[in-house]
Amino acid sequence: MSGSKRGLDRYFNFLVFILLLSGIFAGNLIPSYSFFSFFFILAFCLVCLSVKTRKILYIPSISFLIVCLGALLFISSGSVDKDNFLEGKPEFKIKVTSLLRQNPTRNTFSALILEAGGYRQNFKVRVFDYSKKLTYLNKYNLNANLSKRAYRGRIFYNLWIAKDTQIKEIPLSFWERSIQKVNHYCLGVFRDNCGQAAKNFLAAVFLGRRELLGEEQVFMRKAGLAHLLAISGLHIGLISLILFYFLRFFGLNFKTSLLVSSFFLIFYAAATGMRASVQRAALMYLIFVFGFLIKRKQDVLNSLGLAGVILLLFAPSLAFDLGFQLSFLAVFGIIAGFKVFPYRSHRNFFINSIKQLFLSSFFVFVFIFPLISYHFSRIHLFGPFYNLILIPFFTLILFLNFFLIILSPFAFLAQGLGQVLSWLIFLFQRSTVFLGSLPISYFSYSFTLGGALVYYFFLFVVLTIFSLTRWKRM
Repeated sequence: MSGSKRGLDRYFNFLVFILLLSGIFAGNLIPSYSFFSFFFILAFCLVCLSVKTRKILYIPSISFLIVCLGALLFISSGSVDKDNFLEGKPEFKIKVTSLLRQNPTRNTFSALILEAGGYRQNFKVRVFDYSKKLTYLNKYNLNANLSKRAYRGRIFYNLWIAKDTQIKEIPLSFWERSIQKVNHYCLGVFRDNCGQAAKNFLAAVFLGRRELLGEEQVFMRKAGLAHLLAISGLHIGLISLILFYFLRFFGLNFKTSLLVSSFFLIFYAAATGMRASVQRAALMYLIFVFGFLIKRKQDVLNSLGLAGVILLLFAPSLAFDLGFQLSFLAVFGIIAGFKVFPYRSHRNFFINSIKQLFLSSFFVFVFIFPLISYHFSRIHLFGPFYNLILIPFFTLILFLNFFLIILSPFAFLAQGLGQVLSWLIFLFQRSTVFLGSLPISYFSYSFTLGGALVYYFFLFVVLTIFSLTRWKRM
């Protein structure tokens, strides 16, 4: 019994995350506040009774309590349906979140709806701006038409702004102005020191401005390398390490370097748009930093769970965000893979690095390919092998890009480094185009939702069997 308690304590945050996530999905299936309120009160009473009597119902009742809490959080957050704003031209408060694509009649870009008809909201839209008055990272109040379309079970919303629309710009806070200035500064550094293709690439992979990419984005998706364009753990981890060692180089002590690098990491996450994958990676890093500062050992799976709990408590609808799902599944796949199948390191550093990279890519593939297939009707069998070639290459580009920004005040050094980066990016893009154009890069297959759920159920069973077998041998 003590062993099971230690196991529950060790993975407590992750178990709470799974229960909260289950509750959110349940709330989406049965959107009844009174239904889950009744069972929440019932579960709470059972928890109190179990604590007093020390009955075996304690763990099941507290688990059900968390599930009900997740359902109630989700139902409460979605109390005003977006479809209520499809009629007429209600007032919207929006923030422009992508660079503008311009043509003679309109600008198109992505934006975040902050308010609609006086109600707080938080959902993304594609904007068609015929007024051509809105600019990147600014906030506005305006009246516009909202429309929606469905594709493979997912809903997409569009906002249409007429040419004669009255638009009121909303003043930005100091934090928002700082983020805006950093974005424009970095874009200027890329523009002044790199070729056009390299500038677009760096803006995409460092600032999240993927709208600047053309056909290379298509080939990266065909090769199963689209994850390199999504700012996530690879970017956050590398930037955190560079910042940390950069501060250590200038004589700051270990703890101060951790704290300062954490602050810059939060700012970077905000500057890139706070996507779900960025939030998850940044939160995990901050949890590890906090655990180190209070001298408490952190289990990586528990840290993943805590990051998930924090995100879902503040934004339950993230559970249905594809980026959130892929990010957490990918990290869980790596953690579970190495826990169930312990890694034996090799003496040779190069061989050891190749083995770790391949196994990490393989575990990620095993966990996310049904979800990718369901949404995009593709399975990339050779993704783990392509990662062996391109991830080290990509890491070098990110590393040099960071130093390009640091050296940007020194025009001669920045221009020289920019030329090197342009050449490396050209080689990287040619490589992705070549790999993405190979017939073996992917094959078309679409998992149904039921098929994907069955796959994950059997994957869970297989991992459980291997885990129990390994536990018995110990």
